[in-house]
Amino acid sequence: YLIKAEDALNEERTRVSEYLNLSSESKILRVVEEELLEVVEKMLLEKESSGCKVLLAQDKSEDLKRMFRLFGRLDNGLQPMATIVQGFISNMGSDCIDKRATRLETEKDKNDDPEFVKSLLSLHDKYLGVIKNDFAGHSLFQKALRDAFEEIVNRNVGQFSNAELMSTFCDRVLKTGGEKLNETEVDDSLEKVVQLFSYLTDKDLFAEIYRNQLAKRLLNQRSASDDSEKMMIAKLKMQCGTQFTSKMEGMLGDLAVGSDQKTEFENRIKQLKNETKESSKLDFSVQVLTTGFWPTYKS
Repeated sequence: YLIKAEDALNEERTRVSEYLNLSSESKILRVVEEELLEVVEKMLLEKESSGCKVLLAQDKSEDLKRMFRLFGRLDNGLQPMATIVQGFISNMGSDCIDKRATRLETEKDKNDDPEFVKSLLSLHDKYLGVIKNDFAGHSLFQKALRDAFEEIVNRNVGQFSNAELMSTFCDRVLKTGGEKLNETEVDDSLEKVVQLFSYLTDKDLFAEIYRNQLAKRLLNQRSASDDSEKMMIAKLKMQCGTQFTSKMEGMLGDLAVGSDQKTEFENRIKQLKNETKESSKLDFSVQVLTTGFWPTYKS
């Protein structure tokens, strides 16, 4: 039906250019739009076999683009479509959450559920692409995606919040022996997590858990790459500002200074050995940490 409606609009446009005064084009097209689209918009969008929801479920990109083009011609024609898109994405997110809830009935709950986090990342990535490519990044559909994911990401199931699951997923990506990823895949994964993080209402909880996990990675020398750690903190800083990441940056700064001091100390010991001709080995390592930056642990 929409293909024929688009053809009819093009035919009217051609007729006007060949036989009629050009000033009548907008009036004629308006009548065609009203009869072919506006009157039946609700029915077309909600149709069980070919409505907007069905096209989304079947990944019918060309049909979605056509639907967007045609209803974009109407005043407020895109709002009902955006509402359907939001509802569809919310339902897909609910499916991911329900799968986690079902798993928790037979498995012990823990703060590490990469399968669940990856399902949310994949869902967001997919429909971010649909909105960018099929709906030309239109603001109504961007809002639909944002509203849907704010609902999904802030709906917790089980003992651990989504903020903690997301932070632990970052920990897996950033520590040695976690997710087996190359540098590009690490950057891509962290970028996608930060996109999800932007929908969290309790960002401070994420920051607190992330800082604790960062401290363990740094002090136990489990961090896979300093560059990746700096990159993740830079991404969080872009989202939430300097104050949000100042302690994390301070922690990395402490270790950088500590590394320089350690090298200086070792060089001095070597120099003293050479001067005194002593062969005794002094095994000595200290990390100087700024109190306010690092998490406090019960002694």
